[in-house]
Amino acid sequence: MIEQREAQTALPRLRALEPPPEESIDVRRYVNALRRSRWLIAAIVVGLTAMVLVLSLVSAKTYTAQATILFDENPSLSGSTDAQRQLATIQKLTMTRDVLALSARKLPGETVSTLAGKVNASVDPNANIVNVTASASSPTAAARTANAVSRAFLARERAVELGRLQASKTRLTDVITQLRGTREGKAEIPLIRARLSEISLSEATAGSELQLADPATPPSAPTSPRPVRNAAFAFIAALFVGVLVALGRERVAPRVAEARDLERLSGFPILAAVPASGGTQSAEGATAEREAYGVLAAVVAAQLPQQGQQILLVTSALADKEKPRVAAKLSRALAQNGEATLVVDADLRRPTLERMFGMERAPGLAEILAAARHGDTHTAAGMILEPPASASARGTGSLAVLGAGEAASPALVSPDALEILFGELRKSAFTFVVIHGPPLLEPEGCRSWAGHVDGAVAVSRLARMSPGDLVEVRDQLEGLDTTVLGHILLDGKA
Repeated sequence: MIEQREAQTALPRLRALEPPPEESIDVRRYVNALRRSRWLIAAIVVGLTAMVLVLSLVSAKTYTAQATILFDENPSLSGSTDAQRQLATIQKLTMTRDVLALSARKLPGETVSTLAGKVNASVDPNANIVNVTASASSPTAAARTANAVSRAFLARERAVELGRLQASKTRLTDVITQLRGTREGKAEIPLIRARLSEISLSEATAGSELQLADPATPPSAPTSPRPVRNAAFAFIAALFVGVLVALGRERVAPRVAEARDLERLSGFPILAAVPASGGTQSAEGATAEREAYGVLAAVVAAQLPQQGQQILLVTSALADKEKPRVAAKLSRALAQNGEATLVVDADLRRPTLERMFGMERAPGLAEILAAARHGDTHTAAGMILEPPASASARGTGSLAVLGAGEAASPALVSPDALEILFGELRKSAFTFVVIHGPPLLEPEGCRSWAGHVDGAVAVSRLARMSPGDLVEVRDQLEGLDTTVLGHILLDGKA
């Protein structure tokens, strides 16, 4: 007993396998995906619906008419199976080549092959009727075709039955001829004559079990196309396709859904949210924008060193037309807050600030860097404008712009040239310098500029960023030789 108990305790205990926890569906992510793709969905819906509507309007109209043949069931057919079989037989016989050939003779321009594509027969077993349906390009032609086929079928059936009765009469007449003058004939000939009388009566009612109960009449409206119905179906189908495309796009190329995802994936906070440019602004929108940039200017100034000149680098993950606009408006807000501000267009691949401020192209940063590369410090220093004397100290703001220059090129950037440039900037009387730098993820990037500034901010837009982009942005920001303050979020969704 002891050994048995020890063996039992040595056996491992089996635990019930628990099902893996179900992954929660991030509804908000897909809702945001649909919101970001709303214009794509609208384009798909409008395009497909309009295309179907136009095709329906220009397509040839088709009219359908229907004739009804009534089958007067033989009382001797007590079973429903026999009646169903006869109805199925009538349906098949209606579409035979012989019937279509008879119909084509009465329909000019029609042949057996053309009628076969226009005529159809169906059975309604609950009412013992056969419906003959015909389609044509005009309502009159549709009704005429359905009636011609129905009457041709009824005439053929009557002819077949009369032929069968006539054959029976001929056979019985031959039998009478053979029996005449014989002993058996005296008894059987009267019976055969009675049968001949019955056949003669049947000839008068041949084909009466099939009747054209309801001739076809010209329809009042076409059966196809139906523009409204087709457009409604196309709208629903296009909406479904648009949603699938938007969700598929989110699966293949996901985008950052919320501001908290931007902070979590990049590792840097959001300093402020500012509205993106969207055409003409209302007075309330302009006021809200000024307030947003005023708050941003105060936040940026508070996070940089409080002593001496402050230099800020404005960059973004990818090339974005909003980056220079943010740099320009931030510089203007700093000037309005009392800073003697200089904004420098250092994105030499895409010079923008001169045009944004309404200035003409003139010698600028490119020429300063070119002079610095050749050691001409005096020329480089002379091209940096000084703020007005009244704005040399904090409290009386001013704004100056140093454009990219007439010969702007990223190849002009070198460590020695930047050393001279920032050395001269530090000597100037500007209290705040905003550097509009190149994007982070470009080959030349803004790494060489970051080593000379006091801080950097990244202009970010959720709709254009994927999680993979943010991971790369985080690596680039962490590699900058300066203090990264955080993100400036566009579109005002903080």
